Amino acid sequence: GSVNAVPPIPGIRENPNCIDSTGALSLEKLPESMVVIGGGVIGLELACAYAAFGTRITVVEAMDHMLPMLDGDLTAVGVAHMKKMGIAFALECPVQAVEPSPVGAKVVCTTKSGDTVTFEAEKVLVAIGRKPMTAELNLEKAGIQTDKRGAIVVDNQLRTTAPHVWALGDVKGDEQFDYLSIDDFRIIRNQLFENKKRSTKDRYPIPFAIFTDPPLAHIGLTEEEAMKNGYSIHVARIPAAMIPRARTLHSIDGMLKAIVDIHTGRILGCTLLCADAPEVINTVASIMKTGQRYHFLRDFIFTHPSMNEGLNMLFKPF
Repeated sequence: GSVNAVPPIPGIRENPNCIDSTGALSLEKLPESMVVIGGGVIGLELACAYAAFGTRITVVEAMDHMLPMLDGDLTAVGVAHMKKMGIAFALECPVQAVEPSPVGAKVVCTTKSGDTVTFEAEKVLVAIGRKPMTAELNLEKAGIQTDKRGAIVVDNQLRTTAPHVWALGDVKGDEQFDYLSIDDFRIIRNQLFENKKRSTKDRYPIPFAIFTDPPLAHIGLTEEEAMKNGYSIHVARIPAAMIPRARTLHSIDGMLKAIVDIHTGRILGCTLLCADAPEVINTVASIMKTGQRYHFLRDFIFTHPSMNEGLNMLFKPF
């Protein structure tokens, strides 16, 4: 449903040492060095994986921070840990060109001050995101409308602009998660064979996970988004090292953060940067989806030791 997006940077397409995420998962030899263009989800996940294998990694990002969909305090903790892994970061450093190099490839960038800097590596991973794979489908002939990114336009029950045609998966251009494609199937099945009431509105808020080291998971609003939306909020943070299970797992780096509505006690958002975060976030998601207040997690009896126990601590300050 989607393909890797390739930016219009001179030299990228011509250099055989420039690879996308598919290529990064298909290498037969571990490169000694790699430049990652893009500090988003795919870039950071693969940067952590290759750094763990022993590759020297430099992440080059045009913006001044990583993972812009998250609060800066969480990403700062994550980046600090990645630096401990040996990953180097070049922020506010847009790529101008990729040139041949005896090593493999040379990435030419411009800094915020206007200086030119270069990074050489055996491989260059281009990880600026993915786009819907619709360019060759001739959708206009079927009366199916797409947006400027090529994503198929659908309503909240996944109907396209053509009668009796639905679209599911990454071709829609929204969050590109396997589990949402599965839920797309459930919605269309409901339209075809059941009561026709299911829609994409039923599944929010949606948790997501980023498999860095440690992994990161998030659901709901960030602190910044909650404030912009006019909520009166409590914010709690605890270091992952406070959780006994994190110590038994020898994974004490990270931070847990929660946003709670002062007036209602509802959890507005939660971000977990810690061991087992992709699992623990599902516990928070269940509480948010069922309308429970934060007290439920503060007082719930979790097994010990478990990473879920950290939720007792995280929601205790409110």
